[in-house]
Amino acid sequence: MKKKSLWTAVCVAAALTLMSAGTVLAEEENQDAPRNEWINMDKGPGVAQWVDENGEIHEQPGIKPEETAALPEGPGTVPRQEDQSAQSQDPGQQEGQAEQTDGEVLETEPETEGVLEGENQEGAGEQPVSGRTIDPGRPMVALTFDDGPFAPVGNQIMDCMAQYGGKATFYVVGNRCGTYAAEMQRMAAEGHEIGNHTYEHKYLNKLNAEQIRYQINKGSEAIQAASGVAPATVRLPGGNKNATVLANVSAPIIMWSIDTLDWKTKNTQSTVDKVLGTVKDGDIVLMHELYAQTGAAAVQIIPALVERGYQLVTVSEMAQYRGGLQGGRMYSAFRP
Repeated sequence: MKKKSLWTAVCVAAALTLMSAGTVLAEEENQDAPRNEWINMDKGPGVAQWVDENGEIHEQPGIKPEETAALPEGPGTVPRQEDQSAQSQDPGQQEGQAEQTDGEVLETEPETEGVLEGENQEGAGEQPVSGRTIDPGRPMVALTFDDGPFAPVGNQIMDCMAQYGGKATFYVVGNRCGTYAAEMQRMAAEGHEIGNHTYEHKYLNKLNAEQIRYQINKGSEAIQAASGVAPATVRLPGGNKNATVLANVSAPIIMWSIDTLDWKTKNTQSTVDKVLGTVKDGDIVLMHELYAQTGAAAVQIIPALVERGYQLVTVSEMAQYRGGLQGGRMYSAFRP
């Protein structure tokens, strides 16, 4: 009887030890889980998810929980599963590639995205140059940053631009603007251009005409409410477009001639090398405001371009001297 009791006591002690060890391991594993940081950032812009201090992952990609607490439902809302599937694509994979030239829609390959030369553009009214001097005879580059606002990176870029007398173009997502209103107001006050990157970063080629217009119009409203200025140009999330998109976006559509792939590499030197190794007069450079590595790259790229004699201008400033902008047309560079 004593042996049985002793064996029972040993078994109970062993079980308690295992349970305790399991609890410790679970706690250690839980402590190692991401907290208060972005995850899934390697899946492309607009897909990163925020993990809060409790280790809970917010469902809305690319936005912290407090930023979407009051997001309205509307005609632009599509099922999350479909949206996640679309946003997991490489932004360079553009479905239904099309370029609109002189009223015609021409199918093109992604790697041969048309560069509209200045002499071939039909002006649609000049954009003001915000009172600063730009020399039309000197080379220009437009550095553009998508997917913001995101103050830690955006302010770093603007600080460097202020030091070197340049201006940038920020293509912001509408439902982020209210959270970063102070940054938006700084963009406007310092003469940077604010462009429309839709309200929820949805790939417009996956939406119908009503949903496309909702994303554009709601994005514009959010930008104006936060910054006091209305966006003059649009950048399509991922560059994805088709005939329905082109028929329902009335503003000039700005593409790019240099894709840094900063969202994919998240490598400062790679981004710097891509720009400085290929840049030429009239280029539009694509980067993303969400990444610290992009901010670090920008503070190297900006002075290097100035040293080479480039003027750092907004998209609309460069367009003013290279043929202007026309609603509904696409532009990926402005050559002299």
